[in-house]
Amino acid sequence: MALQAWRAMVRKDLLLFFTDRRAVIMSFAAPIAIASFFGFIFSGNRSAETARVPVRVVDQDRSVISQAIVQGLSADKTLEVTGGTVDESREAVRRGKTTVAVVVPAGFGEAAGQAFFGGGGKPQLELLYDPSHGAELAMVRGILTEHVMQAVSAEMFGGDQGRRLTQQALERTATSGGMAEGDRRALADMLGAVNRWYERGTPSPSPGASPVAARGLAMPYTTREEAVTVRTGVPYNGFAHSFGGMGVQFLLFACIDLAIGMLLERQQGLWKRLRAAPLSRGVLLAGKGTSGALIALMTLGVTFAFGMIVFRIRVEGSWLAFL
Repeated sequence: MALQAWRAMVRKDLLLFFTDRRAVIMSFAAPIAIASFFGFIFSGNRSAETARVPVRVVDQDRSVISQAIVQGLSADKTLEVTGGTVDESREAVRRGKTTVAVVVPAGFGEAAGQAFFGGGGKPQLELLYDPSHGAELAMVRGILTEHVMQAVSAEMFGGDQGRRLTQQALERTATSGGMAEGDRRALADMLGAVNRWYERGTPSPSPGASPVAARGLAMPYTTREEAVTVRTGVPYNGFAHSFGGMGVQFLLFACIDLAIGMLLERQQGLWKRLRAAPLSRGVLLAGKGTSGALIALMTLGVTFAFGMIVFRIRVEGSWLAFL
């Protein structure tokens, strides 16, 4: 008797569930749609090329150093560099078309060269940025620091500006009256050695050959990136994460819906009418729990089946733990 009543209750709840079109759509279509949406967002770029940050560079200096900075930023694989004026760049940032705009002011190269050895004030670069992209601003600032140091040091250690500044320092040393004779002589010898190093560091190219690039500070290391997944040789699939999370989330929603349904049935007096029959409270609770568990498992199964067929997600771990 109890078994027949339990089966009848489970059958009744399943029939009520499948006749409610809204409940079926929310239980099966909603988790699939939401999981697919978040899977496309968080799956990452499957191609080898990463998404680039849109950056505008305004070169008002037009010096060797500023042009080297622009070339370095343009060659960086993480940035999408375009030019323009200050007003155009500001408007592009305001409209959200550009994340960061870098303004290189006039005289930056000359001032940066003098400040490189502590001989003058530090010039200022202006960064126009979207306040909603703080992470991109920090990334652009770090990349900009690398290329500025490389461009300035290359010019100072092997360019015409470095030679000119060294010559000016030699002339100031010769006419300086506030320095001891021994110190003046030692400084002059050092600056002369720097000039001789310039001559050795930038040999004259042979006829028809390309000019030798000036040597400057560069990154002293390279990186090798390796994505570590659950198994060797298995690529990361963001849809597996989104479908797993959304499946469990709607499983919890099904439990909440079951509990609310039991409370509503109690308020409507349905439980009193059922208790009028020769049924124990345990049979009633077992019937409701079984039907709710079956609906939740069907929701989870359909969601994962769709993900496995369409997005090729796989259970890379233990099937027993998954079940």
